[in-house]
Amino acid sequence: MENTLLIPILLLAAGILLPVILYFRYPETVRAILHDLRVLRILHYVLLAGLGASLCLKEPVASEGIPVVSLLIRFSLFIITLIYAAVFAIVSNNMADEEGDKLTNPHRPLFASGINRKRYLNAGIFSLLIALVIAGLTEWIIFYCIAFISTVYFLYSCKPFRLKRIPFVSKFLIGINSLAVAVCGYALAGGTPGQFPLIWALFILFPLTLAANFVDLKDTEGDRSMGIRTFPVIFGEYKARIIIALCTLVAYGMAGILLNLYWLYPLNGLMAVLHIHLLFRKPYREKPVFLIYLSSLLALNVILFFHRFFN
Repeated sequence: MENTLLIPILLLAAGILLPVILYFRYPETVRAILHDLRVLRILHYVLLAGLGASLCLKEPVASEGIPVVSLLIRFSLFIITLIYAAVFAIVSNNMADEEGDKLTNPHRPLFASGINRKRYLNAGIFSLLIALVIAGLTEWIIFYCIAFISTVYFLYSCKPFRLKRIPFVSKFLIGINSLAVAVCGYALAGGTPGQFPLIWALFILFPLTLAANFVDLKDTEGDRSMGIRTFPVIFGEYKARIIIALCTLVAYGMAGILLNLYWLYPLNGLMAVLHIHLLFRKPYREKPVFLIYLSSLLALNVILFFHRFFN
């Protein structure tokens, strides 16, 4: 084993084993956090990192000199740090949104498990520190990415800022975080952050981010009670679905144009129709929409990675 891989492998093992060890000391807290981990949202960011990597790796010479094993370990460590950072974001958001969650998310840990609030908050802060330590010992780009997106989420969710209350600004912040993760994936695959393709940055910032507004549909009443002006609160649920559907169409259309593969257009159109159908299906359920969204993002990653073979 190369000495250069020893530390990353040890960090990876430590990141995986730490929750197991802590479970024996704080079983209720660890169980509550794991149960509320919001895997689909984490996968959104993992796939965006994959999108950035695929944009870099689709060029035959882009990743020369980076061993495959090293690349896989670095990405695994990035995913680990994302998960720990997500715990901090989830904990801080839950504590800030406690009033609204009473209406729309009574299953959250602060209500359902009777968890110790101070211990719960400390667990979130500890998770962020672990994410930053692992990132700092791995790659500078991972450290800066985790520090940046965690800061943005704090400004987005927590007092005194609570920028999620400001229409459009709140979603732009989510788009900025999404782009930051994609740029990090691009850099980890061997690219230079400043060379991230502008057209793909615009794709992530606007149509993709706006299409992801479906996550607010189920929280309308809680957001309204806290003065958080999401699309459903501002326009009403039906008009918000129409706006989100239009953004979804633009996202699929723009992705198809950027890929420029004629055989892909029918499949792309079919996925868009299914996605929009799930947005309007009664009763509305977020999980199927999220799954089709993530499946489309995964397909985009794969097609980008093998783009030169398709051509």
